[in-house]
Amino acid sequence: MFTRADQLLVEQLQDKFTLHAIDFHWEGFHPHLVCHDSIESQVSEFDLEDVRFSVSRKKTCIGLFDDDGKYVPCAKSIPVSRFSQCSECAGESWIPHQECIFEPKCDGELCDLEFCKREHVLYVAFYDTRMKIGMSSTRRIEQRLIEQGADAFSIIGKWPTRKRAREAEKEFSDKLRIPQSHRQELLLKSLSRPVDAGGIEERFNALRATLGERYRLDPEPLGWLDKYPVELPLRDAPKLVDPWGSHKGDLVGIKGRWLIFESEGLKALNLADVPARFLARRLA
Repeated sequence: MFTRADQLLVEQLQDKFTLHAIDFHWEGFHPHLVCHDSIESQVSEFDLEDVRFSVSRKKTCIGLFDDDGKYVPCAKSIPVSRFSQCSECAGESWIPHQECIFEPKCDGELCDLEFCKREHVLYVAFYDTRMKIGMSSTRRIEQRLIEQGADAFSIIGKWPTRKRAREAEKEFSDKLRIPQSHRQELLLKSLSRPVDAGGIEERFNALRATLGERYRLDPEPLGWLDKYPVELPLRDAPKLVDPWGSHKGDLVGIKGRWLIFESEGLKALNLADVPARFLARRLA
């Protein structure tokens, strides 16, 4: 497999990177990448407007925030892969079995976790006219869809627990042939076209009729997500790049998980895959 020269150098230097990315989130339509500085022992925000930085290949547990909101680094600096926390930090901070994030095992009777007992919603999200179905805690549905870079969404139903919402998600996905995810490269292609609002409404109305006839569900009206800090459509579809390595260019904007920048063509960096990695304000 081909490895870029900058990536080879990053692997040599990454142990000297002092900024540990611990969170990427949106507040409304304002994105935030939060880091812990191991030298200064403080948490600060990483400037995403300055696209000139290096990102490590290695990923280490992000630690946790205690009940008082104070950041606590992982005591063992455990390497991670699928999740950004190790099982110990995740169990101490919010969920004992991380696999339950995707496949809940109970309605809360086994773990007694408020998160699992909480009401969840099923939603349909639109990326231009491309649909996907998903579930989310009721209290953060819009933020979740902004994190995913959706253009519009509708809440199609509510279920009393996370497990029951997940079961409904899989059933509807199978019977209505609505995917639960899309490849990033496929979604990035749509950024070079104007959003087809009329096409979205047409597909949604057809789905709403089906849900009403088959399941007696009454989906909520479409909510539009159109205030991302990026001017669309782009002149071309951005190329997805590896998160690790050196990145340099002019910021074009941010939509969902993607930081889009100009560097001999449009590039897209998946910011959701940066937490747990280490950063440096220099190019390897």
